[in-house]
Amino acid sequence: MNWGVVRNGRLLAGLYLAAFTSACLGILWILVLQWTASAGTIVVATVLFVAGGLTIIGLAVALRSQAPEPKSRLTKNTTGYQRLYHRLALGMELRGAWQAVRR
Repeated sequence: MNWGVVRNGRLLAGLYLAAFTSACLGILWILVLQWTASAGTIVVATVLFVAGGLTIIGLAVALRSQAPEPKSRLTKNTTGYQRLYHRLALGMELRGAWQAVRR
């Protein structure tokens, strides 16, 4: 995905970086709490994860027209939203977003 052609691309790239980081921190925090058998504040970790996930979903819906074309026969029937959601959720757009923010 090219963040430079998107309106407010730098802002949206920064939002994506924050959302991905939030989702990852939420997951890691939940796993640490489970591993240590702690009765700590799992609510905060869950809110971090859910907020990051919902932001990624919102970005995928808003930017679905910018999704790359399908490259294999397995993804040829997917919509732009589905392709972009998978790329965002798996972190495949981190490098491009980081470069867009640094410019």
